[in-house]
Amino acid sequence: MTQYNGPQDPTQWSGQPPQAGGPYPPVPPGPAPKKRNWFARHKILTGLFGLVAVIVIATAASSSGGSSDPQPTTAASQPTSATNDAAQHPAKQTAKQTTKKAAPKPATKSPGIGTPVKSGDLQFTVTKVVRDQTQVGQQYLTQKAQGRYTLVYVTVRNVGKESETLDDSEQKIKDADSKTYETDSMAELSMKNNDVWLQQINPGNAVDGILVYDMPAGVKATAIDFSGGFFEDAKTVQLS
Repeated sequence: MTQYNGPQDPTQWSGQPPQAGGPYPPVPPGPAPKKRNWFARHKILTGLFGLVAVIVIATAASSSGGSSDPQPTTAASQPTSATNDAAQHPAKQTAKQTTKKAAPKPATKSPGIGTPVKSGDLQFTVTKVVRDQTQVGQQYLTQKAQGRYTLVYVTVRNVGKESETLDDSEQKIKDADSKTYETDSMAELSMKNNDVWLQQINPGNAVDGILVYDMPAGVKATAIDFSGGFFEDAKTVQLS
């Protein structure tokens, strides 16, 4: 049997195909398989890296968006409605300020001597005031003051529809310190024709009399409160 020991290269063949049953030339190797990249070979790790990247990007975007928001305005820096109103309506604000700064109205002054005042159904009018009297009364009924007498000459008229009683003890005078003084009824009775002690006055009638007050020396009566009855509101008349 003939043994083939020739070269493997077909070009070196003798031009004849090898004998039947003889050895075949070696088959040339095929192309090498393509090598897959790292990400394709490590799908799980790639997915984890992608998830981490998404979380990092989302966090960065959130932080960036929060920092771009304007800071909340504090109460001190936020303009008040009054400031806005003043800016939009300066004339209106000026009018408000003028109203607030307006001087208070003076208190209504009480009536004085010669002005009638009404309490209940009795009307009182002071006609004269005499001060610093040491005694009053007729010769045998003279009354001496502990301090000094103040005499208030008054006309009392009944303006109601029924008879009214003038009670001298309800008529009180005051000094500058708001101290009150009652009448001296005995001094009043000692004076001739003095009709102010429990005098009954019919509707439409009037009586003239003198209210007598014993006050400390040097103390001046400044006002008198007239009352038409125990349940009536007193009315004030200034005496100075």
